[in-house]
Amino acid sequence: MKIGITNNQYPEQRNILVNPENTYINLKKRNIYYFMNPFRTRVLKKNKVFVFLPIPFLATKKPDILHLFNEVAITRHKWLATFETELPRVLPVAGVAKHENTELHRLIPHVLKDNCFGLIAISEATLNIQMKLFKHTPDIAKRMREKTVVLHPPQPLFCQQKLPRPLGKLRLVFAGNEFYRKGGAEVVLAISQLLEEKKIDESQLDVQLIGELSKRHNIAHRQYQDNEAFYRDIENRIQRYSCFKHQSRMDNAALMELFRNSDLGLLPTWQETYGFSVLEMQSNGCPVITSNVRALPEINPPEAGWCIGGTLNDDREYSIGSVAERDQLRQALVNALKLVLLEIIENPGIVQQKGEAAITRIKEQHCPSRYIQQLNDIYQRGVTAFRLHPPQTAN
Repeated sequence: MKIGITNNQYPEQRNILVNPENTYINLKKRNIYYFMNPFRTRVLKKNKVFVFLPIPFLATKKPDILHLFNEVAITRHKWLATFETELPRVLPVAGVAKHENTELHRLIPHVLKDNCFGLIAISEATLNIQMKLFKHTPDIAKRMREKTVVLHPPQPLFCQQKLPRPLGKLRLVFAGNEFYRKGGAEVVLAISQLLEEKKIDESQLDVQLIGELSKRHNIAHRQYQDNEAFYRDIENRIQRYSCFKHQSRMDNAALMELFRNSDLGLLPTWQETYGFSVLEMQSNGCPVITSNVRALPEINPPEAGWCIGGTLNDDREYSIGSVAERDQLRQALVNALKLVLLEIIENPGIVQQKGEAAITRIKEQHCPSRYIQQLNDIYQRGVTAFRLHPPQTAN
């Protein structure tokens, strides 16, 4: 089947470009908004729009269907979209409630048309946010829900069983490009506090930290960002304790090997749309301690890992409304990390049990061949409908 896409970046690779038997046609530069968005944002100072509007008569190869990520298609062609938060996706406008956004209401009719034959939410948390967006318009909510399925992304296995844990140090790994948003500071604080409290010794741990320390902005903190003294303290702690080994980045093959040879993954993230690195750790038999935001409780259940954190809002995210709230949640994350780490040091066999359960859940819930079949079933429904009711013009 020929599938039209509008990008081939990480989200598309994980959710759309999954079947080697399909032909994928990248229509990125055949989209009017590929050229319009830079003009809108730089000259008009307006928000980017997440729309595919094909340039007429430019296409040489015509796809059977379009499969977009986070975008709405304005076309007569059959299309579907996978999305991670909401669809239509619109950026906030100061002083305007999201459900009253004029761009949202401009795009809703295109999603409700018959040629949009499917919406794929990547998690139950995503579906929850989508339905919440339309709670003021029950009829639209009903029609959106009828089009929507939840389909978690596929994940290949990198090992068939958890490697036996050798005697010696507990091997921990944190990996997050945005070091501070992903919870790197909380990992450093938890471990260094346990060392200072003499509850553990440096000789018991090997902690690999992968991430950019220069990426300090934390979107979850909004206007309540940490100060220079905080960042300096975290980086001093990393240098002070020999159990910490920091690298800014690591290529994917080496990172997968690191996961496979680690006892435990750490991702006490402040904000996360899904958590693909959790799937990668689990597929290497590495159970993970995560926070409880968005999809993380769905993909990191108690039998396969540990979920920690604080109170969530209606979007299953953290709401930081003051410096005190930020610090209170940080302390909750740090305290929970400390408790789990002490539990594991006391009973190291638990990482073996949860690592094996993590592999099992990847096999059962993220099987690539099953995902391809589910996607093909959705595609076939769209193609069949297309043949029964062909558009007058297929832009």
